[in-house]
Amino acid sequence: MSASLGKRILWWSFMVLPWLLALVLGAGWWLTVWTPGYLERLVPELAGDMGLELKEFRVRDAGLFSADIGPVRLGDGAGALTLANVHVTYTPASLKAGRVNSVRLDGLRFACSYEGGEFRLPVLDLLPSSENDGAGAVKSIPPLPFDRVVIRDSVLDCTVEGRAVSIPFDAEVTPGESIEFSGEVRPRDQRLRLDGVVGPTLDDLSLKVAGDAVRLGAFDDLLPVPLAGSADLAAEGRVNLSDPANAVGAFDVSLTGADLRALGVRLAEDAVVEIKSELAEGTIRFSMNRVALAEPYPAALTVPAGSLSADALSMQFSLAGAGVEMGGRLDASRREAGDGLWDVSFTAVNPNRLEVQAPGRVIVLDGFIFSMQGTAAPGRADVVLNCGTRGTGLPQFGFTSGPMRLTLPLKWPAPGAHTPGKISLSSLKMDKRKLGDVTAQVRQQGTDLAYGGTLRTELLPGLKVPFSGVSSMTSNRTEITFKVDDYVLSGRFDPATLSPGLKGVVLTGMLGADGGVRVGERGVESWAGVRLRDGSLTMSEGAVTAVGINASFSSPDLFVLRSAPAQQISFAEVRAGEIVLTNGKVAYQLESMGSVLVEQAGFDWCGGHVSSKAFRVVPDSREYNVTLFCSELKLSEILSQLGLAKARGAAALSGELPVTWKNGKISFNSGFLHSTPGEGGTIQVDAMQDLVDAIPEGTPQRGQLELAREAVRDFEYKWVRIKADTVGDDLLVRLSVDGKPASTLPFVYKREFGGFMRVTGDVKGSNFQGLRLDVNFSVPLDRILLYKDITRMIE
Repeated sequence: MSASLGKRILWWSFMVLPWLLALVLGAGWWLTVWTPGYLERLVPELAGDMGLELKEFRVRDAGLFSADIGPVRLGDGAGALTLANVHVTYTPASLKAGRVNSVRLDGLRFACSYEGGEFRLPVLDLLPSSENDGAGAVKSIPPLPFDRVVIRDSVLDCTVEGRAVSIPFDAEVTPGESIEFSGEVRPRDQRLRLDGVVGPTLDDLSLKVAGDAVRLGAFDDLLPVPLAGSADLAAEGRVNLSDPANAVGAFDVSLTGADLRALGVRLAEDAVVEIKSELAEGTIRFSMNRVALAEPYPAALTVPAGSLSADALSMQFSLAGAGVEMGGRLDASRREAGDGLWDVSFTAVNPNRLEVQAPGRVIVLDGFIFSMQGTAAPGRADVVLNCGTRGTGLPQFGFTSGPMRLTLPLKWPAPGAHTPGKISLSSLKMDKRKLGDVTAQVRQQGTDLAYGGTLRTELLPGLKVPFSGVSSMTSNRTEITFKVDDYVLSGRFDPATLSPGLKGVVLTGMLGADGGVRVGERGVESWAGVRLRDGSLTMSEGAVTAVGINASFSSPDLFVLRSAPAQQISFAEVRAGEIVLTNGKVAYQLESMGSVLVEQAGFDWCGGHVSSKAFRVVPDSREYNVTLFCSELKLSEILSQLGLAKARGAAALSGELPVTWKNGKISFNSGFLHSTPGEGGTIQVDAMQDLVDAIPEGTPQRGQLELAREAVRDFEYKWVRIKADTVGDDLLVRLSVDGKPASTLPFVYKREFGGFMRVTGDVKGSNFQGLRLDVNFSVPLDRILLYKDITRMIE
């Protein structure tokens, strides 16, 4: 019986199964044929239910569980939304219920714009806004007929201030009571991640944005100034699209390798700019961590707190650099006049004593304040800058000053010549010596500042030093020059005001000077030159005079006060009592640390010439040794000018006079002058009576002196020699002469007397054929007036 039952079942299976298969295949075929038509009716209905205006729509392929639709276009014109393809998955049951499982959008493309500070997304105009229920409450998002939307290979076409930017993006959207979405946008190949939620109404948007190593240079043409470097950023916020003014959010950015040279700023190597901000009630509150700057000046900038709104900007900052720190504040507020201008106020201040570490020097400021007030707008500004300090100083150079004040009007676009401002610097001193006061006018000329002013100095009576200069506001470039022509030094000038050692000195002549300071790429450069023409000098109440003085001093660096080589001082004549020096010339160089190198010195004296080799004068040194080289000095003038005797004749001497200055005293050490070998001559010396009268009569010593006196009245010499030494406070001069008297002398030798005695009457004297005379002269150095003045000036 069981076998018979199996046969029946098998028979019925063969008979019924083909019909069942045919029925299923027929239903599938019917559904395949039915589905495209159904979708063509269903999709417009769904779009209509969602409030979308469907302008173009075509079902390319449809099956039991999926369909490809495209192209699709919503809306018209620039605000249209187009899709290359829409891939839909579903089941027949879900289609019957008016729903699909998922939607994949390929090649989605729509537009946005940012013009005049307003962002516009035209596609939003295609979407329905949330409706009120009549009681003031906003309805939640209506149910959407799909479970998931995937967007691929899509583009947002943006126009930013007239510039076109295409932004590729991908996204995934999950609808529900709130619409969740996530995706990636790639503006100019820079990747940003987005995550957000729309809900509980279409106006409620929460968004998170994050990006790593975003290259800033890709957006050069969109930024106010070109920037380079990379940025890590993270932002999140919430906004009610119907009330965007009350959006809230936070924004963090970290800039690495930022190139801010377009702003005139260069960051230190490896510097990172970290900015944190929060948005609430229409105001952004922000801060910036400490960041190191390399240009325009090495410094560190910190912004502990700031705020920005549509109508106001406020920021506190701290700037540290060059060994000092300044705290300050920036405030700006939009004017109500509606002319686009903002009232701007900027202040930086430190009331304490500041030591600014400038290259190669330290600048001391007794407090400092910097402020700027005025109006500004994009592309224009009109402000007044004020700054000042209670005092300044350059300790290493001994320079100080009293209060400094600057008022400077500035304008942009830069005018050819703006309203002038003022600068003043009072009580300038150098090593406690008063230099004077500075007043000047300063004016903006394009992107430069032009100076013109006067230094009124107390160094010389009534001296005014005019100066002028230019500074660039766009680069580290400044140049200031000064010049004085033909300032007359009169007897009213007291050189003791410059140096106490010049007390009692009267200096006259014509003075000129010029110089300047230049700041540029090579640092600080300075130079100065001073010239004295047709000068005269009087010391010791007229006992010492110098006339025909011409002097020059040129320094390549004012701040270290040194001179160029081969500076010149010359004089026509120096007279001290009977001593007369003429045609003097000195070549010198003022070295750093105050030492003076006398490269060469010389003058004419006693019919010949005296010179010296190079020697150095060092501050605080108590001993110097100089050798004077004498050439062709006339003996007669030497004896006369030193007050030793009156002489005539052609005897000329040459040699060396070693001179030592030690502890305020001058001494001569084994000085030696001699006549030219093989060249004899005649000398005639008078006025030796004082030497004879000092010896008692009737003594051999007196007889020898009388013989010497008569011999040198007219003496034919073979050679003449002078030795000079200092003994105590006296100059000991030893005169040695070898030769014979020109005639017979009234002296005879007396054996019993042991020497020569004068004879009178008809007694014939002696004819000396070979005679050597040695005469010593001792002269107190204080009698030489020039000696006293030289030692005083050296000290």
